[in-house]
Order: sequence, then C-alpha cells, then structure tokens
Amino acid sequence: MRLLFVEDDVEFSEQLSQILKQHYAVDIATDGETAWKWLQLVNYDAVILDVMLPKLNGVELCQRIRDAGQQVRILLLTGQSTIDDRIIGLDSGADDYLIKPVGFQEVLARLRALLRRPPFIASTRLEWGSLQLDLERHQATFAGKTIVLTLKEYLLLKLFLRHGDWVHKHSVILEQLWDLDCDLPSEEAVRAHVKGLRRKLKAVGAGDLIETVYGVGYRLNPAYLTPTRSTHPTVLVVAEQEPAETMKELLEPCGLSIALSIEPAALLKTLDLTQPNLLVLAADATGLNRFALCQVIRRDRRWNWLPIVLMMATTDPEIINQGFAAGADDFVHDPIIPDELTNRVLNRLERVRQLQKRFQTG
Repeated sequence: MRLLFVEDDVEFSEQLSQILKQHYAVDIATDGETAWKWLQLVNYDAVILDVMLPKLNGVELCQRIRDAGQQVRILLLTGQSTIDDRIIGLDSGADDYLIKPVGFQEVLARLRALLRRPPFIASTRLEWGSLQLDLERHQATFAGKTIVLTLKEYLLLKLFLRHGDWVHKHSVILEQLWDLDCDLPSEEAVRAHVKGLRRKLKAVGAGDLIETVYGVGYRLNPAYLTPTRSTHPTVLVVAEQEPAETMKELLEPCGLSIALSIEPAALLKTLDLTQPNLLVLAADATGLNRFALCQVIRRDRRWNWLPIVLMMATTDPEIINQGFAAGADDFVHDPIIPDELTNRVLNRLERVRQLQKRFQTG
C-alpha cells in the first residue's frame, strides 16, 4: 500500500516516516501545494496530513481532496486540542484525527483501522429528495427548477447536503464558510445567509427544507427525502444505564434512532433485533471484555461490516491499540465529550450511507 505523508516538521517527519516505511511505500511532502500535486499524480491508499502546513493548510487540502471526488482515507495530525478544531477537521472530510504529540504505534494502529474501512465514496452530485446540487457546474435545482445562489449560499447548501443527517452549529458553519485567517463575523451573519437561502428555496416550493434546531443550529428537513431513504439511522449503544441514557439524549436530537442495551453477553441477538447502522461499546476498566466482543463481531459474517466505536476512559496508547487490533473503527472519551461523540458517530454513519448509496446505484 502507498501512503502520502504531509508534514513540515522535518525531525518529526523523518522519525515517523522511518516507522511507516517498514510497512508501506511512503511519499513525503512538506507543504499543502506540493501534496496536492502528488495527489493528482498518484493513487494513494491513505494520506497522513498535518493541519498546520505552509501554502495550503491541512483543512483546506482535505476539503480540496473531497471536492475533487478523491476517495483516499485521510488521517489528520493536529496540535490543536479544542473540540471545535476536531469538528472542523472531520467536517472537512477527514476520516480520523490524532492530537500531537502522538505515539508512532498509535499512528500505525489508526492507519490499520482506516485501511480496513470502505473508502470515502465521493459524488459530483449531492441530493436531498428533489433538491440537487451539481458540484461540477455549481448549480442547484429543486424539482427541476434552477435556484440562483450567491457564493456563500452555495457553500452553505453544500455543507448541509454533504452532511444531510447532521445538525450544523453556528460556530462550525462560521469556520467552514469564512477564511480562518480573517476575523470571523458574528453568528448573525450565518442567520442572514440561512434566511436568504430559505427565501430562494421557498420560491421553488421548498420553504421549510432547512429546519432550525433551537439552541443548536440547522438541519435539513427529513420530510423531503424519498421513501426509499431511511430518515433515522439506528445506533446501538451497549453501556451501563447512566452513560447509555446520556448518549441517547445527545444523539437523538441529531435525527438518530438510539437502541440501548445493558447486556453485552447477548450482543449478537441484540444486533439481530435492532439492525443498527453503527455500534457504540462502552469499555470496562480493563477493556478486555469489549475487545473480545469486537472480535466476535468481526468474525460474524452478518455483522463484520458494522462500524464499531469504543468508549474508553483510558488514554494509554497500548490499550487503545489493542482496541483497534480487535476490530474497532474509532473511540470516544469517557467521560463523554458531547461534540466529540456526536461528530464521530455522525462521521461514521455518513461513510456507511455513502457506501450504501454507491452499491444501490451500481
């Protein structure tokens, strides 16, 4: 397998690349523009991408990769540990992220988990029922009627459509639509653009397509979806009662159907009953029981495709690596960080939805 490693810290780049080259063929770039040129020439299996890069930063490069329709897996490395920074990285199209300083073995474990997943399936057309956005022609239509948009309205609609099942916070919309090098406007600017977009949607018969989730942000109205599209992806949470209820309260407002179980011993039976799109497993003190459950699922032909997110109280890289080796796709922290939980779960579900759509359209 071939990787592209993009890092401007020469010492760190040399150290990590030596480890990576023991397992993969590795190309190295020290700035975003050079990396973009490599990506246009070589079909990589994965990209390890530092956020703070010269010429073209990691988030901008990630967005450019996804807008170009490239399916490569992307692992972001960032020194910024705030929740909003992580959300921006995932929203830009990254599959996963690690916070520096990072252990080399953890990077390898995350890579193995990424390469087990189906690739990001990109499309040049985004849809929500009768609403369509052509990314090549930069044109929006509803039921065949053209919608003339400003640049910000186009970017706003693209953000909503690319993550149609998400609730989009004002702060994240600001980070996505405005240059990070400039002073960001107030949340009132977001409201003004949403109002303008709603006015244009109303003119073509879709006035309530963008819903307000009061106190949170905006989402697309699931009533506009075609009947063949599931409006409520199911997440099975296997945990003790208190954290399970907390996760239910956090995830249901995002348009998800949450099934709870406090009986991990009956997991396969519960999977058959609930038919989830994603599984969240809370870890016990040692993590061994949950790791064994991951292995059971990966050996089961009916469920070996299921994305698994582990909730773990430890930050010990060795234990986290054991989780990835057992078959987990991702992990979230215990105690729960609300934005991290919702965005990691929604990010995994989006990958599943894109893959299913690809299979359905042949």
